[in-house]
Amino acid sequence: MKQSQLGKTMGSSVRLRWPLLVLMSSIGLTAFAAFDAQRAVRGQNRVVNRAVTEFSSFAAWSYSEHLKQHLTTSAAEVIGAVNHGDDMHTNARIPEADELAHYLPTDGGCDCHRTRFGPNPAAFFGFKLGNTVVDVARNVGALPHESWPVDASSNHLMPPVEVYTEEERRWIADTLTAHVRTASMGDHGFGLVVGRFEGRTRPITYTLMPTSWGDTMVYGVEYLPSVFQGVLTRVLEGKGLLPATFTRGQRNRDVVAMRILDGSGGTIYESAPGVRSPAHTELRLPPEFGAMTVNAMIRPDQAASLIIGGTPRSRLPFLLGLLALAAALSVVAIAQIRRETELAGMRADFVSSISHELRTPLAQIRLYLETLRLGRASTPEQRAWSLDHMDRETTRLSNLVENVLRFSRLGRGDEPASRTIDLGDEIENIVDEFRPLAATRKASIELEVNDNPLVMMTPECLRHIVVNLLDNAVKYGPASQTITVEVSRRAEEAVIAVSDEGSGVPPGERDRIWRPFTRAQTSTGAAGSGIGLTIVRDVVTRHGGRAGIEDAKGGGARFVITIPASQASNPPAQNSVIREHAAVP
Repeated sequence: MKQSQLGKTMGSSVRLRWPLLVLMSSIGLTAFAAFDAQRAVRGQNRVVNRAVTEFSSFAAWSYSEHLKQHLTTSAAEVIGAVNHGDDMHTNARIPEADELAHYLPTDGGCDCHRTRFGPNPAAFFGFKLGNTVVDVARNVGALPHESWPVDASSNHLMPPVEVYTEEERRWIADTLTAHVRTASMGDHGFGLVVGRFEGRTRPITYTLMPTSWGDTMVYGVEYLPSVFQGVLTRVLEGKGLLPATFTRGQRNRDVVAMRILDGSGGTIYESAPGVRSPAHTELRLPPEFGAMTVNAMIRPDQAASLIIGGTPRSRLPFLLGLLALAAALSVVAIAQIRRETELAGMRADFVSSISHELRTPLAQIRLYLETLRLGRASTPEQRAWSLDHMDRETTRLSNLVENVLRFSRLGRGDEPASRTIDLGDEIENIVDEFRPLAATRKASIELEVNDNPLVMMTPECLRHIVVNLLDNAVKYGPASQTITVEVSRRAEEAVIAVSDEGSGVPPGERDRIWRPFTRAQTSTGAAGSGIGLTIVRDVVTRHGGRAGIEDAKGGGARFVITIPASQASNPPAQNSVIREHAAVP
């Protein structure tokens, strides 16, 4: 028996191993495919990011060059005149701040001066390098960013208003002096400072005018922050900043986003607030252009249009979903394989048990048949005794065959037509037929009919219920026990109860033993086919009833069957009790 069990275990292990290996291999291949595909996507993304970064680098370089050219031209327009002509450097009278506006082009339509190319300054100033006394002329026009007004009667500039405080003048002198001493002016001769004073951005363009007597004058202009931001915007929107293959008919600002920072890292200008991209480029301008930082990035929604074929799409979500699906299917398949293996083992046990139970009555019948054939039963009593045993074993074999046939029809729904039967009388007949089988284990059967209800059922179905319950009680109960069969009525239900004197059924197994091929583990060590109780529950359920297990009063198990009673029922019996005991052979 142990060798047989070991062989079945080894066979189940072999059957389970190969499908499990195939499933694990499929999961591994799917995981490798996901990893390899994601690695390819990461490689493509690196190429795309490199290309987008190069586009950003070009945009930053182009913007920086255009910005430097624009700032140089604007500076030459507003303060370039101080270095034109030798008399500027040799004349003892140097220009004052309010006179510098006269060098701006005159517009006769408005009696004002205004620039033709760059922005209009908000103020002119001048001071001697090394001195903190700063001469300031501020534009007092209604629209200082558009023009510098002139007094129409005298054709002189409107008198400036002294609005610069001493602190501001000192800040201008100190800041420009430090810038002159640390930054190179370059060939263009102009410098730009983008500073901060009292939390406000102060864009200043200046130039140096050396004199023949050794002093160096610093002349410059200050722009309003909004005007300076307009310069940065104008450069971004200017023609020639980006090639047509970049823009494809769109505005420059729709393709690239620019963010300009001052020397301390504060934001001066941002064309697309909030837009960020890891593929951006920073380019720092030289000190003579304010040491500003140009941060250029291709707008994320435009990156795909710059790459031939578009940016690669990540397949990771799909592959991870596929991997999860493969894993889930593998788990289901493993569970199914294990279930099939268990079912195969249970079927093998069932066939083994059925074969054993078939061989036992057949061997008994053959034994007693040979006894009669050889004439060993010489007396009529001996022959009758042998024939009784043959009849008993034939009944046992018939019951077993009926069980197998009934089990093979489970779930088919081909139940024969029901009719009204007398429950007490039918069960009495079944018990009488089963008594010889119970006597093989010296068991007696006590039948108690407390009521005699009518039920809608065929006698064959009732026989399946009672015979299997009695057979179960005989197998799993002790020898010489008394099996009690009770028939009663409870409300609109007929009740059949079969009690034995065995060890009972533990609560944890009371639901499990109704399953096919399942047997209770008891101290008697009895073995059955594992289908009897399954047949009982199937028949009871088909007739609208219930099957359950309780503890018997004196120990053991009490199987309780409830079936709907017929409306036309017999009158209740007066606590009639039928007590029959099987004779001990």
